[in-house]
Amino acid sequence: MSNKYMFMVMGAIMAVVWFFVGTMAFFAPTEGGLGGMSTIWWFAMIVAVGLGAGSTGGDDMISIMVEGIKGYVPTMIMLAIFGLVGGLVYVLAVERGTPVPMDMARDVLTFVVGGLLVNMMMSYMKKANA
Repeated sequence: MSNKYMFMVMGAIMAVVWFFVGTMAFFAPTEGGLGGMSTIWWFAMIVAVGLGAGSTGGDDMISIMVEGIKGYVPTMIMLAIFGLVGGLVYVLAVERGTPVPMDMARDVLTFVVGGLLVNMMMSYMKKANA
C-alpha cells in the first residue's frame, strides 16, 4: 500500500473524529436538545478552511500531525479571538442578554477544536492528492 492511500485513510479517520466530536453533547448543544451538530461547529469549519486549513507541511504521517498542530497555532489563536469577540457581539447585539462565561468558553473551545480537526483532515487529504 502506497503512502497516498495511507494519507487517504488518515484523512478519513480525521473526518470521522471531526464528525464524532462535533456530535458530542458538550461541543454541540442544539436548540432543541442535546446531540446533532450546532451551527457554531459548522461555522468553525468554514472559517478554518477560509483561513487556510491544510496548508501545513510534513512528509509522513507523524510529521503531518505534528506540523498540523504546531503550524496551526497562530490560526488557532485567531480563531479563539474571533470566537470570543463574535460570541460577545452576538450575545450583546442580537440576543440583548448578558454574556455567560461558560457559554463563551464553550464557543471558543468549539472554534479551536473544530478548526484543529479540520486542519488535520485537510492536511492529510492534500498530501494524498499531491
